[in-house]
Amino acid sequence: MLKKLDIGIQTVLRVLSITLFAALGVLLLVSVSMRLAGDFEVFLSMRGFQGIADFIKSVLPMNSFHWFDEIVELLISALSFFGAAALWAVKGHFAVGDWISSRLPGNVSRVTYKAIVTLVSVIFMATFLWFSVKLCLQTTELSTVFQIPKWVMYGSMPISAVIMLSYSVAQLVGNIKEFKKGS
Repeated sequence: MLKKLDIGIQTVLRVLSITLFAALGVLLLVSVSMRLAGDFEVFLSMRGFQGIADFIKSVLPMNSFHWFDEIVELLISALSFFGAAALWAVKGHFAVGDWISSRLPGNVSRVTYKAIVTLVSVIFMATFLWFSVKLCLQTTELSTVFQIPKWVMYGSMPISAVIMLSYSVAQLVGNIKEFKKGS
């Protein structure tokens, strides 16, 4: 049951991260394309091709994406935190402790070291969860264009914190079991 839940969470996080990244890519492509089209329209009108420039202007909306920043902010924050949780779930983050634990003498010292590092991670994730929930509950701001409550933009933080905290606690339990075996 837990293994299926683990696979499901990892799949959702992976698909969500890929989707958010793709959405950012599409937004960037559209934004750059519209800017280039606007520059091309100005270039044509300055060179005496006003008819073609007017046609391009009538076909493509040359106004700026005044909403662009809000959507990018939402996507980047969600991608950052959900992507971090996806990496956390598979232990894909860079870890300095990997080379330290292999140099420690004896299995008990290695397991103890790993348990201490994991305990620090649990404390950090619990603190992160506490403050991110507090931030989401206390914010009353709305985004400028779409009037999206800011807690929606910040919501990826406590959700990813719960996921990372759960994986850290599970890893700590595993470390304790391994320590008991080695003692």
